[in-house]
This record gives sequence, C-alpha cells and structure tokens, in this order.
Amino acid sequence: MNALRAPRGFLRWAWQGFGRTFRQPSDVLLCLRIGCFLCALPYRLERSPLPDILRQVAAGRRRAAVDPVDAGVERIARLRQAWLNLPMLAARNTCYVRAITLFRFLDGGGKLCIHIGVEPGVAPDDRLRGHAWVTHRGRLLEPPEPVLAGRVKELYVYSQHCDPPQGDAAPRVTHSHDA
Repeated sequence: MNALRAPRGFLRWAWQGFGRTFRQPSDVLLCLRIGCFLCALPYRLERSPLPDILRQVAAGRRRAAVDPVDAGVERIARLRQAWLNLPMLAARNTCYVRAITLFRFLDGGGKLCIHIGVEPGVAPDDRLRGHAWVTHRGRLLEPPEPVLAGRVKELYVYSQHCDPPQGDAAPRVTHSHDA
C-alpha cells in the first residue's frame, strides 16, 4: 500500500508546483519538452562547441506560433521557470540557459538572434561576467539588466537571418546556421 502512496504524493506535489503554470492543455507537452531540453543542455554544452549546439537548436522543430512573439516569450518563460525553480535545476537558472532555451522554443519567424557578451568588472581585480540574450528583429527579449544598462560588450551573435543592429553597435562576429 505504501508503494501506491508515493506516486500519488509525488503527483500531488508536481501538480501543486506545475499546476499553476499550465494555462492551456498544450502547455503540458511544451513544459515536458522544455524540461527535457533543460536537463540535457549542460551535457550537450560539455560535449560540443557552442556554434554546433546553436546550429542544432536553430534547426529544431518549432511549431508555428499562433500567438505573437510577446505571448510566446511569456509562455516559454513561464514554463521554463517552473523547471528552474526546482531545487535540482536551480543552479542552471542563468541568462545563458534561459536565452538558449528561449532561442530553441520561440517561433520568431526566422528572425531570432542569440547574443553572447561579457560585462567587465568595475575594479581591476573583478572577474568578467558572461551574459546571453535573444533578439527578435533587433528587439531585446528577456535581456539581463547589465545589457539594458549598456555594460555588456557583445562578442558573438548566432542568427536565424536576423536584421542587422540599428545605430552604433559594437563590432561583432555573426554566424548564420545556413552559412
């Protein structure tokens, strides 16, 4: 009888944690896909160079978005955060993981870019801090605060045919998955 209580207790715990996250039936499947992606991402990053991973992620199947990009960002962020709030995944809650996950699951109509940059320290002995963010047609999606404050030097951009930056932008390396 105790063997039956554990699964029921787990299901109750999971529903309490994730139940508030689901707003439509299709959220359940997308949430599971995001969870699998989040669990596999660190291992993929250890075994393959970032450009190869981004090429694979960009080539991944995305369902055509019915909602506008803003609604897609909110939905992916909500479902992703349910996983990143779990104690076993909390250490992975970085802008790097959040940006790669958004880049993987958002249907941006082929106009998404993922950016990688560094924030120099204030004092000479401060360490560099890495940051990652996604843009859609040049518009920032979920940018880290240092990016908004202009403290980040962009080093790398991987594009899905994104529009060039407008205004004075720092020089950068741009890679496209079909190049």
